[in-house]
Amino acid sequence: MSKKTFVFTRQLPPEAEDIPGVWKNKKGSGYRVPWNAHGVLGMNGEPAPEVSDEVLLEALRCPKLVPGMDTFVKEHQKDMIRKMLALPASHGWAPPGAGKTLTALVVLANTSSPRLVITKAAARGTWAREVETYTTMKPVLLLGQGGKLPEIEDEGTEQTASNIVYITAWETLKFWKKALCLLQPRVAVWDEIHWLRRPRHTKAIVESDGSVRFEGLGNTLDAARGIAQGCGRSIGLTATPIPGRVRDLWTQLDIIEPWQWGGFHEFGMRYCGGEHNGYGYQYNGITNAEELRDRLRYIKVRVKREEVTKHLPPKRREIIRLDVSEQNKPAAMKREIKAAAKSGDQESFFEAMLMEAASRKHAYLLDRVTDCLRAGQKVVVFTGRRLDCERLGEKFEKFCLARIPSAQVWWAHGGSDSFERDRIREEYMACEGAALLVGTGDAWGESIDLQDTDLALISMLPWTPDKVIQWEGRFSRLGQKRPVLVSYIIARSTADEHVADLLLNKLPHVGEVAEDAAAIEIEQALGGVDTSESSLSSLLSRVSSMPEANL
Repeated sequence: MSKKTFVFTRQLPPEAEDIPGVWKNKKGSGYRVPWNAHGVLGMNGEPAPEVSDEVLLEALRCPKLVPGMDTFVKEHQKDMIRKMLALPASHGWAPPGAGKTLTALVVLANTSSPRLVITKAAARGTWAREVETYTTMKPVLLLGQGGKLPEIEDEGTEQTASNIVYITAWETLKFWKKALCLLQPRVAVWDEIHWLRRPRHTKAIVESDGSVRFEGLGNTLDAARGIAQGCGRSIGLTATPIPGRVRDLWTQLDIIEPWQWGGFHEFGMRYCGGEHNGYGYQYNGITNAEELRDRLRYIKVRVKREEVTKHLPPKRREIIRLDVSEQNKPAAMKREIKAAAKSGDQESFFEAMLMEAASRKHAYLLDRVTDCLRAGQKVVVFTGRRLDCERLGEKFEKFCLARIPSAQVWWAHGGSDSFERDRIREEYMACEGAALLVGTGDAWGESIDLQDTDLALISMLPWTPDKVIQWEGRFSRLGQKRPVLVSYIIARSTADEHVADLLLNKLPHVGEVAEDAAAIEIEQALGGVDTSESSLSSLLSRVSSMPEANL
């Protein structure tokens, strides 16, 4: 694509007209921006300045970091730090366990305050511990629905405003929008930035005179964008930049580089195969992939998986397909399935079918986990729903402990307090003997270290590729001391086969744009599933047509 090609956008500040390379549309309805203008408006695609070895060494020996950091970090982390220090906006794409948190801490320590970290609620405690472990800075957690930043102690103490790292959660970010917009962070770290997926952050309000104004929706994206516009430096961190479709990228890019990627519709039409289906626009494909990769190279800080795995013990992956004869009698879920079928909500109906499929694996899981615990291994079981987690946890607690009294068993899901989950994780990691942790993938599958694990059993497949990759990443990360086996359990002739089908449709998009080797490997592994009769329409029609007496 020629450097003279421009992207149209309405989302620019008034002073944009004074920036070289940006010009206003003739009708006055928006602006044209050079397609390769990255970092800050006005750079016009100029390459980022090089960070020399001397500058990098000075950054790693910053007084706010613990001594010896220059010998502790790996080469791929140093490469990430170089680019993050050079750019006012960067998007760190690195596999789970690559040490993204540590690289961001180096940049935070080398940037003046105010400093801000936004992460998942379950990871706030992890970030606070990392700040205290590797820096002399002090973490301040912004919890709940408060809207006022806590008072900072007087100068001369360790907890001065210049030494603080504010840490808050995506789940409660909208409640802190006003305070953090006023704070105007010099640096903001957007951890697990793929968590932002909804593209809408404003709504159109028609005034009495017929004019239209745009008002924030008051959602997480609205809060994130308001904060991002006042940031001096933005750092996005993710192992899965494309959770399901290429369209998921736009929201992340719009936060990292406000105003530079145009609106969602323009992005979707250009890169996501946007088309009108008679009812509205849909953006489910991928187009101009090479051009998108070219644009991303300006801000993308990518670490290949092999650069991390060479520092880790081996990880193996297996797909276990349980024939009907190997499945136990399913849980009594007739009432739930009937109610979901009558509601007409296909997603609820399908979730009930997934729950029913997961309940067919309990006998297999009990046998396999018991054998592993007898051998003194540490095992994690991921399910997809809270109810299944509770049922499994109670069964394991009763069944396994009766046979192996020395084993330890924990179970928790998203309904459990995040600090309680922190305690469970610490106890599990500290355990040196037989141990079992049962949890939902949504609660435990991101931003949490579970690398001292021998066997990870995925009993309910997630819907999207990002979760598959994230869940595996809990067990294969820097600091890992033992090999790990990740085992996916699929019950034949159930809704499980359709979930595998969905992943096979989405994983190629992840592999093509994100260049993710893990996505390609998982696609190949799942490719062994017989998908001849497992498309969504055929599955739903087949199950929906079953007599109610059989449900």
